[in-house]
Amino acid sequence: MAIRTLFKHAIVTCGLAVVPSLAMADTTSPVNVIDGETLEMQGQMVKLFGIDALEPDQICLNGNRPWPCGEESRNSLSSFIGGQPVRCQTIRNVSGYILAVCDLNGEDLAAWMVGSGWAFADRATGGDYAAAEDAARVNNEGLWSSEHITPWEWRDGKRLKLPETPQTEPQDDGLPDYGPLNMGP
Repeated sequence: MAIRTLFKHAIVTCGLAVVPSLAMADTTSPVNVIDGETLEMQGQMVKLFGIDALEPDQICLNGNRPWPCGEESRNSLSSFIGGQPVRCQTIRNVSGYILAVCDLNGEDLAAWMVGSGWAFADRATGGDYAAAEDAARVNNEGLWSSEHITPWEWRDGKRLKLPETPQTEPQDDGLPDYGPLNMGP
């Protein structure tokens, strides 16, 4: 009997040790959007599988006007989720984060981000979202409506050449200019 009790205790202990790693296997929970591909769920970082979104500090050009497209990418995902609970299915645990397929009421968040033009299909993972990226490009959705750099190029230090800010002319206040004041005795 003692061995059987010890065996049951060992199974329960091992089972509890496995539970934290399985906790994210299929979880529905509110999330905090970190960037266009990263969510914080139950205190853990979750990256959307199959996409590469703009970096939060990334700048794009719309004509000659710079705009914070990386921030817009994050804001678009956050608005789409709208505080609703998200369901994520873990693909694998990676050091520091979880790689997952996540959906909101059955709509794949990664597919939505790529189809809306706020992320690129990660072709290295199989290119599941390549058709959505092609459609977004053709329809000038999101970042495709402007000049941009891919996120991987941005991380490597490549930047768009921003237009020079024109120098303003000195303002004429209408008063005569007498030159420097003589402050001597």
